[in-house]
Amino acid sequence: MTLHTVAGPTGPPVVVPTGVGVLAPFVEAGVFGTYEVQFAATVLRLQPGLGAEELVALAVAARAPRFGHVCTPLDAMAVRLAELDGEEVDGLPWPPVDAWAAALRRSDVVATASQVGEGPVRPLVWDGDRLYLHRYWHYELAIAEDLARRCAPVPSDGELWPGPTGDEVERVLDTLFGPAGSGPADLQRLAARRALAPGVSIIAGGPGTGKTYTVARLLAAAHLVAALKGRPLSVALAAPTGKAAARMGEAVQAAVTEIHLAEGAGDVAGLAATAPTTIHSLLGWEDRTHFRHDRDHPLPEDMVIIDETSMVSLPLMAKLLAAVRPEASVVLVGDPFQLASIEAGTVMSDVVGPAGRPDEDGDSAGPATGVRAPGPVVVTPTLWDSVADPVPEPGPTGILADRVTVLRTMRRFGGDSTIAALAEAVRSGDGGRALALLDDAPVDVSWVVPEDTESLEALTRELVAVGIEVVDAALAGDAEGALEAASRVKVLAAIRRGPLGMHDWTDRIERGVAGQVSGFRPDRRWHVGRPVLVTANDRANLVFNGDTGVVVEGDDGMEVALRSGDGVRTLAPSRLDRVETWWAMTVHKSQGSEFSRAVVSLPDSRSPILTRELLYTAVTRARDRLTIVGSAEALERAIARPLARASGLRDRLWSGT
Repeated sequence: MTLHTVAGPTGPPVVVPTGVGVLAPFVEAGVFGTYEVQFAATVLRLQPGLGAEELVALAVAARAPRFGHVCTPLDAMAVRLAELDGEEVDGLPWPPVDAWAAALRRSDVVATASQVGEGPVRPLVWDGDRLYLHRYWHYELAIAEDLARRCAPVPSDGELWPGPTGDEVERVLDTLFGPAGSGPADLQRLAARRALAPGVSIIAGGPGTGKTYTVARLLAAAHLVAALKGRPLSVALAAPTGKAAARMGEAVQAAVTEIHLAEGAGDVAGLAATAPTTIHSLLGWEDRTHFRHDRDHPLPEDMVIIDETSMVSLPLMAKLLAAVRPEASVVLVGDPFQLASIEAGTVMSDVVGPAGRPDEDGDSAGPATGVRAPGPVVVTPTLWDSVADPVPEPGPTGILADRVTVLRTMRRFGGDSTIAALAEAVRSGDGGRALALLDDAPVDVSWVVPEDTESLEALTRELVAVGIEVVDAALAGDAEGALEAASRVKVLAAIRRGPLGMHDWTDRIERGVAGQVSGFRPDRRWHVGRPVLVTANDRANLVFNGDTGVVVEGDDGMEVALRSGDGVRTLAPSRLDRVETWWAMTVHKSQGSEFSRAVVSLPDSRSPILTRELLYTAVTRARDRLTIVGSAEALERAIARPLARASGLRDRLWSGT
C-alpha cells in the first residue's frame, strides 16, 4: 500500500495507507488516530476489497473503547458520540445510515449476533443497532449471561448455607441491624438479607449512605449464619485500587469493635481476619490480560464482595465473574453516579439500571440524602420461605429487579451540609441550584473564580502552608505526621496539564514550599517531603495502584513511609519506580478516597472532560470542607452534560428501560 501522512488537530501526524484513504478526513478532524487507521488497514490486508462503509465501521468500532464506549449505535449516535467526545464532526463523509447498514449486512468482516460461532471469527459484531469489536461484544454478553445464571433459582443443596431457617436469619439480622421496620436501617438490612441469598446482589448508594457499614454487618451476619450450619466461611473483599481496598479495610475494622459490643452478636472473629485486596491481586494477575483464576481455575471463596464497582471496567468484570464459582455469592457495591472506569464500560450504572433513578415526579432527595430508594414495594417469596423480600413495582423489570438495593440516607454529612446539597444538585442536573448554593458563601463550601487572582493566590498560600507542614514533619522523621498532613487536604484536578491542571497546582505548591523551607529540594526526583502516589501494582514490594506515602528522613537516610493498616511501613525509594508526586491528583485517581478538605479544580468550560459524573465524584470526595475553583460556565457545562458512554449491558439486564 502507498503511505501518506495526515496531520490531525493535535498530536503527531498519522500514517494513512492509500487503501484506507477514506479515513483521512476523520484523521484530520481528530476523530480517528493511528490505532483505528492501522486496525482498518490490517483487516483490509486480510480481507481485500472492503468498501468505504466497512472501513469506516472498522475504525468506529475500534475507536469506541478508546473513549470508554463498549459499542457504537449505527445511526446518528455515531456522529453524536464523536461530538460528545470533543471532536469536530461537521462535514465529514459519514456513510448514510441505510447504505451503511446494507453494506454491513453483506460484509464478511461483520457477524450478526446469531452468526457468532459460525465459521471463522469476524472482527466486528452487529447486535441489534449496535456495532462492537468482537471481544467487547463477548465481554458484555458474558456478564449478562453470568448474572442471569446467578439470579436463577437454585436447589436447596446449592445454597451457600443450606439449613438455617428464615427465622434464624432474621434473628441474626435483628442483632446487627435492629428489628425490621425499626427505622432508616431497613434498607441496609434488606441489602444484607439479599446478599445472604445465593447468587448476586448489588448495594448502591451515594457517599456516606452506609454502604461500607452495611458490608461490615453483612460480613458479620454471613459468619454467624455459617456458624449456625457448623461450617467455616471464606470471604474475599476486593476493590479496583489499593487505596479503595485500604479504605474498605479501615472501615470494616472500625466496625469490628462496635459489632462485638452488640448484645448476642456472638463470635465474628472471621470478620477481623478478612483482609481486603485489589481485584487484580485476588484474581492472580500474571500479565496485562491474563489471570491465574478463571472459569477453569475458580476462586475458592464462598462469598466475593467488590467495593467501588463503578471503577471496574467491562473486561475486568467479565473476567472477575468468570472466576467466581457458580455456587458462591457475589456482592457488588458502589455509587452508580460516580465516574465510570477509565477503560470501556459503565458496569455499575448498567447493573443498577432504573433502580437508581430519582422519583419519577422529579422530587429531589434533598440535602440530607443520597440516591433515593426504589418506590412502592410488593412482597415476594425468596429462597427462605419465611423471609419476605421487597422489590420495586411498578416500573422496569429485569433479572436484577429484586437484587438491587439503593441506600438513600446520607450519614456522612449533617442535615445542613452544603457539600451534601451541592452533590445532590449536581447529581440531579440542577445547575441553577448548584450555583445558588455556591453564591450563598456557606461555611463548608467556597468558590474561587479563576479570574479572581487575589482569591486564587490566597488559596495557593493555604495549600503551601499545608505543604510546609508535610515537609517539616518529613524532615523531622515524623512519618505519621507527614502522612496525616499530606492526606488532610488535596487538590483534585479535572485535567493533568494546562492551567489549573494537576501539574500546574503541583508547581504552585512546590515553588511556595521551596521558597520557605530551605531543606526542600523538589528539583530532585527523590527528596524529603515529597508525597507520592503509587500508579501501578507491585506485588514484589506489596504496594498497589492508589497507595500513598511521603518521603521522610529515616535513620539511614531517605525512606518512603506508606500507610499499612493502622500503622506505617517504609521502603527504600529505589524499590519504587511507578509513582508520581501527590500534592495534587486527578479526579479519576481520587475515586475511592476521602479527604477532610478537597479543592476541586476545573478547566476551561470548553473542555470535553467536563461531565456531571466528574464533578459529582470530585465534590463527594470532601468530608468537611470543599473549595471549587472554576468559572460559572465550567460548572454549568459540567452539570448539564451527563457522561455519554454507549453500552448494551443495561438493555440486556433490564426490560422497559
